[in-house]
Amino acid sequence: MDILHKERHLLENAASQLISEALRQGADSAEVCGSYGQRSKISLEKQDFHLASTDDGYQLGIRVLKGQQQGFASCNTLEAKELKEIAARAVEIAGFSPENPHFSIQSVSSGKTDHSLEMWDESLSRISLQTQKDWALWMSQEFLKDKRIRLNEGALEVGRGLYSVSNSKGTHQLESETNCNWTLMGMAAEEDNITSFDYFSQISRKSMGIGDKIVSSSRRFRDSLLRNLKTGPATSYKGLVLFSPRAVLDILIDSVVYHLNGRVVLEGSSRWKTNDLGTKVLSPLLFLEDSAWNSDRMSCGLFDREGTPTQDLALIKEGMLTAFLLDHYSAKGLHQSSNGHAVGGPSSAPTVGSHNLSLRGGTQALNTLMAQQTTPQGILWVNRYSGQTDPVTGDFSGVAKGSEWWVNGEFQHCVKETLVSGNVFEALGPCFLSLSQETQVVDSSGESPTALIDGISVTAN
Repeated sequence: MDILHKERHLLENAASQLISEALRQGADSAEVCGSYGQRSKISLEKQDFHLASTDDGYQLGIRVLKGQQQGFASCNTLEAKELKEIAARAVEIAGFSPENPHFSIQSVSSGKTDHSLEMWDESLSRISLQTQKDWALWMSQEFLKDKRIRLNEGALEVGRGLYSVSNSKGTHQLESETNCNWTLMGMAAEEDNITSFDYFSQISRKSMGIGDKIVSSSRRFRDSLLRNLKTGPATSYKGLVLFSPRAVLDILIDSVVYHLNGRVVLEGSSRWKTNDLGTKVLSPLLFLEDSAWNSDRMSCGLFDREGTPTQDLALIKEGMLTAFLLDHYSAKGLHQSSNGHAVGGPSSAPTVGSHNLSLRGGTQALNTLMAQQTTPQGILWVNRYSGQTDPVTGDFSGVAKGSEWWVNGEFQHCVKETLVSGNVFEALGPCFLSLSQETQVVDSSGESPTALIDGISVTAN
């Protein structure tokens, strides 16, 4: 990590200057979130290389408190004069902001945790642009091996950088990171049959094996698009529907997480309150947890946006509510302690969010689960979803995209423009039937099994 020694020194000095200047200007306490990043990106567009670009730079954001008033300002410079102005601006904003008793900047121990998280790979930090071009070429060639595939856009980006949080109460946290992220968006076309657009994204923080991962993920994406060329009709019904891991996360878990947000709980907008902790709120088949300790996921780290150490956190255990996502603001209002779920970056004040959600798999293999669905009229397998979900009520309605029709446990064809609707909390409550044993990581972020759910309305075109 010596490769960023100079940048680390400059970032820490700038953060220290911002804090000192804010206190001199009259702030009671101050917190600085800073980052430095170097990135090179190769873009793909319309079947070919489109653009290669590189950039690097710093970002700094300062949050200050004056009594119960908060101010925030940010910049992308290390110039001493501008840092002084940014600190003064944050203090000035705090001066005319409304008071709020839940605002808080707290001391957090900077000691090492007992968990090891490898976010830096020396080999990846020194990777050449030529190697990066080779990786992008392999991705493009593998994806376009079949002439029916249409590439809309894609990119392969390699980066290295620093992320820090420090405050006037003694908190000082710093992490270094390398990453390679690749993504593709495209469709398949055969004569007059054209699939809908689909996409995927994957990340690796180690150079070892990246080439193989790029080729295999591009192949899987290509094959899934080609599978969608076999199309046929669906039938309207209300009953059993299979939700892919992506659909489970996008339709169902996103709405659940809204109600687990500590700030939503504090505002009284969540369907659950602190006295619901320890009670059954969803199906006993559900075990949902959140972790920031997997280096091959998008959002990982040993500390959060406020410098609080992260942790593995069980949110729902056998349908029982066990925890909320808390930052210092929500924790103070709910008379609890932060559990490391302040999220964001230098460009904004911290808020609450999850890191990488994981829904634990069930007891049956997916093949076994599918073989049991001997419904002669067929059932829908929702792959992706484009529509509206009301997180408060849980009602959802939208189009099932890239989705499949199964009859007597066997794949028949993909369907187009089929609508699905239902309620998240009924789907994850009395209508929830089973989960596959196998799970899938979606876009290097959330992880989920396939779910079988009853009571879903399907409207065929």
